[in-house]
Amino acid sequence: MTTGIVLRALSALFLPPSIRGYAVDFVSTMEACAYFFENNFVLAHYGSFWFAVAIVIQCFICARTFGESSENPVKAIHHLILVQTLAGLASYRFAKLVWALDLISDHHERYYEASCESDLHVTLLMGFLIEMCACLSETWLSMQTVSSTPILDELIKYINAAIMITIGFTTTGMYFNPAMASGHTLGCHGTALWEHFFVYWLGPFLGCFVALQINKLIHFDVTKRAVESSHDKKLK
Repeated sequence: MTTGIVLRALSALFLPPSIRGYAVDFVSTMEACAYFFENNFVLAHYGSFWFAVAIVIQCFICARTFGESSENPVKAIHHLILVQTLAGLASYRFAKLVWALDLISDHHERYYEASCESDLHVTLLMGFLIEMCACLSETWLSMQTVSSTPILDELIKYINAAIMITIGFTTTGMYFNPAMASGHTLGCHGTALWEHFFVYWLGPFLGCFVALQINKLIHFDVTKRAVESSHDKKLK
């Protein structure tokens, strides 16, 4: 977290505006992806509940430290997707720097791993649908206002994401973030390159597109409803 904050601050201070946005997106994407390398250790040692709690806490941290930058290419289609993809891949190298410190036995084992296994443990089509629906749910809910209390609104959305990740972790890894999926599993044994992009890139982008269309038809904003209700009472 501290590394990300420092790098974003330095980028804002010293980089020209033309590339500043790409630089902070790179840093935020790398940081978010690196967090989830550590989540595997939480799941292995403390179980699903604390795994979900860790995800919610990380979501709050990201929301308060990333500023205007984005960690997910699906959320920033207008930016250069390549930047965030490279950041996802760079997150593995960043994680290895942390593992090199040998803080816990798990870090030692991960540092000396020579190969990786794919997180796709269902059929190709099922994996595509899972990643698509997860991104659809997360994207659509992020555009709604489900509570007039901002922190509660955030908490509901983060819990939704944490539940989806916890339940779907054993199926696809439940990334619904293309850069993160590539940083964690691109080139791993068990999934061909085109299969990886079909499941972890096409799925989430299609899910995002569908969510945008659904939002045009179904949109909730409890704050507007409260204002309208108050206005109606005054008229009566």
